[in-house]
Amino acid sequence: MLSRRSLLAASAGLAVAPRLSLAQPAPTLEKASVVLVWMAGSYNALFSAADAYVPNGFFGCTSSNVRDLGNGLVVDRSTLGSLSDLALSKLATVGVAHGYSDHISGPRQFFMKDSASYPLMLADAINGPGALRCVRFGTPLPGTHEAYAGVSMTSVPDLAAAVALAGGAATGPRPDLMARALRTSLEMSKQRFAQNPSSLSTPWAGTHTLINTLERPPAEPVDWSELSAAYGIATADTSARTFTSHLAGAELMVRAGADVVCVRINGWDTHGDGDGVDSRARFAAEMLPGLRTFLDRTLAMQGRNVVTVLFGEFARTGGKPTGDSGHANGTSASVFGKYVRPGTTGRPTVLPVGAGSASYRLPMGTPKTPGFWAYLAAVARAQKVPFGANPHAALM
Repeated sequence: MLSRRSLLAASAGLAVAPRLSLAQPAPTLEKASVVLVWMAGSYNALFSAADAYVPNGFFGCTSSNVRDLGNGLVVDRSTLGSLSDLALSKLATVGVAHGYSDHISGPRQFFMKDSASYPLMLADAINGPGALRCVRFGTPLPGTHEAYAGVSMTSVPDLAAAVALAGGAATGPRPDLMARALRTSLEMSKQRFAQNPSSLSTPWAGTHTLINTLERPPAEPVDWSELSAAYGIATADTSARTFTSHLAGAELMVRAGADVVCVRINGWDTHGDGDGVDSRARFAAEMLPGLRTFLDRTLAMQGRNVVTVLFGEFARTGGKPTGDSGHANGTSASVFGKYVRPGTTGRPTVLPVGAGSASYRLPMGTPKTPGFWAYLAAVARAQKVPFGANPHAALM
């Protein structure tokens, strides 16, 4: 167990508090958490809607290397199709016809509703009882993500910080008095923070996290040695440099009661990969091992509803093996969850439009970004409905 001093030291750059003994009953309702895996650059629909590319052989898709999961859902056999039966029985492909095909508007519209952060809105809607509401691994997400309804996004720099947040221990001063003092300090500093929202965003978010930690029930201790062994990570390695280690951290945060966990992976702008060989190889090597472990463990959790999302700013248009892999103006996200009904919102149409290139079009009437977040809120069984009615009820 970590001492108070080591807990704080482990979280350099992140304000956290020791686990305090608060005499509060454990919540009886099922705890929901949404884990957002953002593949910056794109999420190629060859993974999630592989049958769209079969007729023309784009990205090397053929009838023999895709897997039909029923209800219109067809995935790439060697990547998503190689997941466990449990994971595949809780998978849906959700189309998002947002209409953007650039690396500025595309990412921003996925994460921001005007000046409000979609992940923070979702965390507020889930409204779990834990101290951690929304946390992030990896580099910053597109958008500003300023606090929403008192919920802030906390950056977790490494797994030492994650272990500390998920179940440090120690006794200390009365938590209610500490929380009151910190709230008073924030109120006195409110004008200064407002004048410097960018440079002071980390201490502002960290202080909110510290207050939440003091005011809410502590998380149950997590056995890091067991968890790290499950993910094949050396117990002493807390650097969080790989996707697998990020997912191990995500499970820590889920167990600590986080409402939303964000994981960003860079480098998925796959121009030139017209045959899909590089995309498949990277997905299989870098993502599948950790993803298999994470999905099998979280989907089997009792008393929890963990929703996992794979998405990027857009899909790829496709092309002949010698052609380009361009930007589409929508995407086909993958959603795994306890209350997800296997299926799809519709197969994209991918047609050649010239030498080595193609167009990617989702079915007419496919909802835009708010519909995507409304579906996530619905499968998470969020307490609030901030995104409007769920347009994908057939996938529940």
